[in-house]
Amino acid sequence: MKKQNSSVILLLFFLASCSIQGLTNDYGKLSKKEKQTIVPLESFNNLSVDKIYKINGRQLRVELAKHEKSLVYIFKNGCTSDSCKPMYVYENYAKTNGYKLFLVMDGYANLNETTEQRINFSSPLFSIDNEFYESNNRNKYSRYFENDLQGIATLSKQKEYLGDLYFFNKDELEKIKQNL
Repeated sequence: MKKQNSSVILLLFFLASCSIQGLTNDYGKLSKKEKQTIVPLESFNNLSVDKIYKINGRQLRVELAKHEKSLVYIFKNGCTSDSCKPMYVYENYAKTNGYKLFLVMDGYANLNETTEQRINFSSPLFSIDNEFYESNNRNKYSRYFENDLQGIATLSKQKEYLGDLYFFNKDELEKIKQNL
């Protein structure tokens, strides 16, 4: 019995020390220096590569209307699936094909895996502004953001995965793809 209690206590201690990523935006897990790089978007003029701009889908739709063709890539930092590519690949694709590129992270977990790529790409980085959507639940605020991008007024309960690459003509969504 004593051995069982010790095992349970040890298991509880282990679970308490675990850090789960991806349920929220993981802002609280960032260092002070990393937090200082995240700022609210005030304007799309003179964006710095040293900052990450919090953005909502409505702000982005207004900016998309100013560009003939745009590509919005919503991504997870440190993604390891086959559909994820280094940031410079999206930047090169956008430049080659005449798209204005918007790189939008859905949270801050593994932020360093994106910022370490900075030597290879110069596009500004954005992050979904979960405070605008009044939710810290990543699934919920991400759906709100995607609905705003797609021009859908309500939060859908069931989300079918269509892709992370949103192609626009002005502010009109043309297609959503999973891969380039």
